[in-house]
Amino acid sequence: MNPRPWRVRDRLLGGDRPLLMGILNITPDSFFDGGKYSDVNAALRRCEEMLSEGADILDVGGESTRPGASSVSEQDERNRVLPVIAAITKRFDCPVSIDTMKSGVARAALDVGASIINDVSSMTVDPLMLEVPQSFGAGVVLNHMRGAPRTMQQDPVYQNVVGEVRDFLFERVRILASLGLSKDRIAVDPGIGFGKRLEDNYALIEHLEELDSIGCPVLLGHSRKSFIGKTPGLENSDRLHPSVAVAVYAALKGASILRVHDIRATAEALRMIAAIRGGSFVSENP
Repeated sequence: MNPRPWRVRDRLLGGDRPLLMGILNITPDSFFDGGKYSDVNAALRRCEEMLSEGADILDVGGESTRPGASSVSEQDERNRVLPVIAAITKRFDCPVSIDTMKSGVARAALDVGASIINDVSSMTVDPLMLEVPQSFGAGVVLNHMRGAPRTMQQDPVYQNVVGEVRDFLFERVRILASLGLSKDRIAVDPGIGFGKRLEDNYALIEHLEELDSIGCPVLLGHSRKSFIGKTPGLENSDRLHPSVAVAVYAALKGASILRVHDIRATAEALRMIAAIRGGSFVSENP
């Protein structure tokens, strides 16, 4: 598997290296950085920091999707994310992703400058979401999730997790393609931690290249997630170094996009791999 380019509005991103998607949670309850960036100025400072470290894309979310999280109203989500996205797109020339399951939030975010919809439900929670991206030329992330954030970790069971996730994502891509969205606008995410057992997360990362048969860029969102802390010997880890290790492993397997909290550490690790391999794993202008 080699990285695939991702078409986002009028830009063609990546293709020669993994893109780094920096995470910005405008939430009080996200598992890692909840409550840190609810102020617009604090959010802009964090964005500037991530971009200076090598982020290619900024992913803004206003509703926590950690296991057990409760949903928030559309109005609350709009109030959290729209001022931040508007400020980011006014100040920085970079693609911005809206992490939401609500079509109203997605459409409003695209109206103020976002160019990607990252829907952890693969546009199943709100079927109207399927109608949103085409008119904006937006990029899309389709994530595999079994259940809902509040219940997804309650005894998930798979017979063949890699095959089942691949087939689900293939079908969701087929539906979007039938509505006019080309495959190069759709990134697929196996949904690490979204209704998965520990061994399921391992299998999906180990066999990440099997998702390439869908014909879309592959995104991995693994950063600092709880499966790392459940790994034997890493129970007391702050999850930084293991997160970077997974990012490097995914990059070597050809992942197109890595969604991470720790841009600098990930970019430096990829730059080292690039030097050894004689290729380009990160932006030349971090």
